[in-house]
Amino acid sequence: MFLGLGAAPPIEITASNATNVDLATAFGADWTENKNKVYIIPSGVTLGATSTSNNAITVTTGMGGNLEIQNSGTVLGYGGSGGSGGYSPGGQTNYHSSYNNNGNPGSAGGPAINVKSANVTIVNNSGGQISGGGGGGGGGGTGQVSDLGSRFWVGGHGGSGGTGQGYNGGPSNGSSGGTATRGGNGGPGGNGGTYGTAGNNGSAGLSVNAGSGQMRGYGGAGGAGGAAIFSSNGQSWTASGSGTYHGSYT
Repeated sequence: MFLGLGAAPPIEITASNATNVDLATAFGADWTENKNKVYIIPSGVTLGATSTSNNAITVTTGMGGNLEIQNSGTVLGYGGSGGSGGYSPGGQTNYHSSYNNNGNPGSAGGPAINVKSANVTIVNNSGGQISGGGGGGGGGGTGQVSDLGSRFWVGGHGGSGGTGQGYNGGPSNGSSGGTATRGGNGGPGGNGGTYGTAGNNGSAGLSVNAGSGQMRGYGGAGGAGGAAIFSSNGQSWTASGSGTYHGSYT
């Protein structure tokens, strides 16, 4: 706290359940004033981001004075989406290379708190949680193409990656790859990451079931885990307390 001899009491705002909190909006006209500010997140309150491009809390630019965020609740970033699997229509083709497709990468999880002004202290109290979103799993690759001489049998499609854990729920597992009659089965998608951790990579397509093998697709990379606290414009902050963090916070 900021109280000292002769100091004015700080301006305090107590949070309730909300999404995409902008602290300039929360503090109103006091945001740019040279006044000490305290933002309190009580136990049982959850603040969350509704996409990976949003933050559960944004410490907006232009703040005057000092800010202390006291967290005893839960602050969550958004989980990344899983990558789509490599495309394959199945069946026969004369153009095998068109259906040798890699899985797509999963997207990164979103950060929980974005600090865009100086003079910020974040106190994560015992029982509090500040968590970046988990990364999405990578998509699986197409199964290996089978060369039976006169025709090619393409492999199965790759499975989709799972969603990372975040305010949107999760994590979810990747889906299985598609089956193929004579080509190889598609590779499964990777599982989504837990709070603040990367998603798993998708798997490569499987080997052929008949004939000699041609090409197959590789799995996409899992998305990176989101930060618990970060700054999109290079600001620094002080983090303390014995609460739980998932993702980077210093």
